[in-house]
Amino acid sequence: MIPRSKNKTQFSNMRFRLSILILLLSTSVSFAQKGAKNPYQFTITNLKDTVVYLANYYGERLYYADTAYADAKGQFSFKRVESKNEGKYAVVIPGPKYFEMIVADGEDIEIHSDTTDLVKNLKVIKSANNKLIYDYVNFLTERRKEREVLIKKLEESEGQPDVTAAIKTEYNVLNDKVTAYQKQIVIDNPTLFAAKEIRMGVDPAPPAELLEDRTAAYNWYRKHYWDYIDLQDDRIVRTPVFHTKLDNFLNKTLIQDPDTITQALDELIGQLNPKSEVFKYTVHYSTYTYETSKIMGMDKVFVHLVDKWYKSGKAFWLDSEKTKSIVDKADEKRYTLIGLKAPELILMDSSGTWIGSQRDLKTKYLVLYFYDPDCGHCKKDTPKLVEFYKNYPHGDLSIMAVSSNRDQKWLDFIKKNEMSFYNVTIPDRAYNDADYATDLIRTRTTTYESLKYQESFDVQTTPKIIILDENRIIRAKDIAVEQVGTIINRLEGRPDPVKPEEIEMGKE
Repeated sequence: MIPRSKNKTQFSNMRFRLSILILLLSTSVSFAQKGAKNPYQFTITNLKDTVVYLANYYGERLYYADTAYADAKGQFSFKRVESKNEGKYAVVIPGPKYFEMIVADGEDIEIHSDTTDLVKNLKVIKSANNKLIYDYVNFLTERRKEREVLIKKLEESEGQPDVTAAIKTEYNVLNDKVTAYQKQIVIDNPTLFAAKEIRMGVDPAPPAELLEDRTAAYNWYRKHYWDYIDLQDDRIVRTPVFHTKLDNFLNKTLIQDPDTITQALDELIGQLNPKSEVFKYTVHYSTYTYETSKIMGMDKVFVHLVDKWYKSGKAFWLDSEKTKSIVDKADEKRYTLIGLKAPELILMDSSGTWIGSQRDLKTKYLVLYFYDPDCGHCKKDTPKLVEFYKNYPHGDLSIMAVSSNRDQKWLDFIKKNEMSFYNVTIPDRAYNDADYATDLIRTRTTTYESLKYQESFDVQTTPKIIILDENRIIRAKDIAVEQVGTIINRLEGRPDPVKPEEIEMGKE
């Protein structure tokens, strides 16, 4: 199919990418040449006596790579890029404005352009890669014009099925023309990195016989998603195309279920050279994606990735201190993953009685509510939770409200908000008297995990909500107060269910 806008894909994020680049530019620059004969030569009409930059992609972002000085004729050059750093680059001029180019296959490059429109007026004098990529861009531009005409005709022909059918046929012919052009590029230029990059941007199409079966078509597409990408070529990391493909794979292609994603990532990463940049980028980006995901339960993927690739020492790009830091983050989360049985939580209530989440509370559902009386969000959310509990129509639900405060503020907060929950905390003496705390654990009055509940239940911010079922399995967590009833309804099969992937974690 015709990409929605290849030009937009390549150039519409200019402001974002340049803002990243500008932050990275050194205030004291060293010029690539002054009169030297460098392999990358440029002439930009109407540009004179100014600094220009060479920037390289790493993923979706541009980073400073080199500096040159454009003379009175707008001529400048850059020194050769090492083969290990080949990929997509950008030449940045004041404005800021830029144009992209392929630096690969050891080629010399010569490009001319004009400041009035760097891309439209660009001419590739020398570089087979860049001639190919800009011919392709120009080809797509013309095909888009044709597509826009067809779309307009289609809109004007609403209610005329014979006419619209003919237009759709023309549209399919146009798509076939683009597909054939893309395939021919690869056939005619098997050694050029530009052909490889173009091929990367094409999605494999399921066979026609599978299209009527959505499940079969999806399974085929997922299996063949990476067919057009050479995962053994580290240069692909230095193009925004690979980043886009990886991001789409994780967030749009895969069913948003932790186990499905974990399996797919194991299959993908297992194909990669464990010492390669592709391995590094894929593991790092996937780990970051699920460490910071707002979708409930995705921390399970994060913990899995850390255990498999970081804890095992395969994250070669990190030193021991940084590796320990990310392993520690995973350890904080591993005991409160969705589907696991929660640790027993035994804390003292406001009357001095020790209450156990499993030992003493037998309701079908238990909501653990971690809060601090001084927390601004807690002050807003606690009354909402009180109101929900008062009006909960189905019974068989209890709330264990765990306060990080243990003094009069805690008691005043309970009274003010009329919290008819199991209100518990850790008594001051357990904090201040090690022998007393040890004796509490020895006599099984409480547990070590309970006295360290911030770690055991990953309470990094407050308020924090965890929903447990009758077996005290964690069924939901890190949600807003307003979602508690909806989620319990879903667990019970009552109206107003929501999908897990639609539940975003509550704000701190």
